[in-house]
Amino acid sequence: MKSYKDYEKKYIGMSDIANLILAGSSDNGLKLAVLHFGMDNDYYAYIVDADAEIGEHYTKVAEFKSWLRIYDDSFLTQEFNANKISVYRAGEMGCIIQLFK
Repeated sequence: MKSYKDYEKKYIGMSDIANLILAGSSDNGLKLAVLHFGMDNDYYAYIVDADAEIGEHYTKVAEFKSWLRIYDDSFLTQEFNANKISVYRAGEMGCIIQLFK
């Protein structure tokens, strides 16, 4: 397995209220979640696959099926498609998006 740190980081948005909005598909239809960070800033996430080793200090905060869209204070910033998508957070700024193809 590869460490999540070996994967590429992608810009996922910015916020003046330390939150991004996640919208995606689930077994029960549309699912919305707030992705909270510890400070206002630009945010980046490691984009990893099913083989990634996720650090124990990360906590899964959301899971989606088929698609995920991320919105910051003003715009749609990223869109992901996979059979399953897990979102993890750690500390003030840590974020991982795991795509299961």
